[in-house]
Amino acid sequence: MPATKREARIEKIIAGAAQFFSEHGFGGQTRELSSSLGIAQPLLYRYFPSKQALIHRIFEEFFEKRWNGNWQALILNESLSIEARLRRFYSEYNQLLLTREWVRLFMFAELAGYGFGKRLVTKLTEEILVPLAARLRRHYRAPDTTLHEITAHEINLLLDLHGLIIYKSIRKHVYGMRSSVKWDAILDDLILHLQGTMPAVYQRIFPGFELKGSPRPLSLL
Repeated sequence: MPATKREARIEKIIAGAAQFFSEHGFGGQTRELSSSLGIAQPLLYRYFPSKQALIHRIFEEFFEKRWNGNWQALILNESLSIEARLRRFYSEYNQLLLTREWVRLFMFAELAGYGFGKRLVTKLTEEILVPLAARLRRHYRAPDTTLHEITAHEINLLLDLHGLIIYKSIRKHVYGMRSSVKWDAILDDLILHLQGTMPAVYQRIFPGFELKGSPRPLSLL
């Protein structure tokens, strides 16, 4: 089979398998999977030597390749306000990653013990949350990171806020619960929560830190 046809068949199998596993979990059998794809089971094994090989390829396509390598540069972009950076990041994150298949594959993978989620959270923390925490310090004139490293407390707070976005998709794609709250309103809530909470965190972890006046809006440069 020509390379282009083979690659097209592989892509079709990956897409179909992702849809199958997102609905049935990774306990689904390859015989049932082959039937859903409209191919014979031996043909499936011509392209993927094992079920595990197929699963790892799915996660390469859905988790690794969908991650935008430009997101870190976005968070570091000082020409934009922190609010503008967060709105753009989460809008793209929602569009690229938080699809029905992605969310359900993520949940099933963690329940099955594949550990893909841990790798994703590590990437999120290192490329997005740590740089974001450093810029929030500067925004609120908290102690510089050259004097005090980013703390676990700060990262935990940012992970909790990230969880608000993730849980919205879990409610929709796992629980089947629709929400009338618009996406922009969800981002408004996240920004307000972060703006109100971060200064209080600094007061707890940095003795003597005082916020002069109201929290500085994240919409300001």
